[in-house]
Amino acid sequence: MSDFVKAVRTAEVAPGGMKTVELNGHQFVICNCDGTFYAIDRRCGHMNAPLEMGTLDGTIVTCGMHCAQFDVTTGEVLSGPVPGYLGNEVPSARVAALLMNVARFMQHVRTEPIGCYPAKVEADWVWIAV
Repeated sequence: MSDFVKAVRTAEVAPGGMKTVELNGHQFVICNCDGTFYAIDRRCGHMNAPLEMGTLDGTIVTCGMHCAQFDVTTGEVLSGPVPGYLGNEVPSARVAALLMNVARFMQHVRTEPIGCYPAKVEADWVWIAV
């Protein structure tokens, strides 16, 4: 059975924010989703990028490196890397060629779910099970 460990004060993670902590030799990202806290692995399940460098929108964390998205409540992969749709923007021929090469390469790189860990709040501290 996992033990809960004091991770960070609730005031240190603004709503919609993320903070990295290291506990027992493992790195976690604490996510504040409108006052509900979640603990996830720090590294992206695609190419190991630090997830705290990305964005948090609701309960969806988007990796800042290749835009893979994960649900912080389950760790589920919601979308793979490098979105194929650029909106109404028409890339130059050189950028289009680069995107095609990246897409070909990325189709062979798997995106794995990220680890999620039970979190609770007690006395203005976030505790996570490690």
